[in-house]
Amino acid sequence: MTKKNLILAAALALAASAAGAQTVWRCGNSYSTQPCAGGTSFEAAAAPSKAEAARAEKAVLVDEKRAAVLEKARLAQEKNAPKTIVIAPVEAPKAVPEKKKGKGKAGGKPETFTASVPGSGKKK
Repeated sequence: MTKKNLILAAALALAASAAGAQTVWRCGNSYSTQPCAGGTSFEAAAAPSKAEAARAEKAVLVDEKRAAVLEKARLAQEKNAPKTIVIAPVEAPKAVPEKKKGKGKAGGKPETFTASVPGSGKKK
């Protein structure tokens, strides 16, 4: 955490502790410091103690160190990663011109298919 953020966090903690516990009213889906018809009241949570705040700051510092280590590892991994291979789209094969039909069997007409059962003795 930078010094600026630490100062801001400390100022917010002091401001929250100065406010003290307040009665808060829940009116449907909204919250207010003013009572409302059919609303329920509860005490707002008190500011954390100095010990809890110190533990939280220590946890933040530990998390920042871990994040820095992980970032260095990620950058090293990215540096040593193989280069990306870009595969260009494959061009469609050119159409093969059809052969002109010449005189062949049955005057250039294609053969017709006739299905037969194996062993029926019918031959072409």
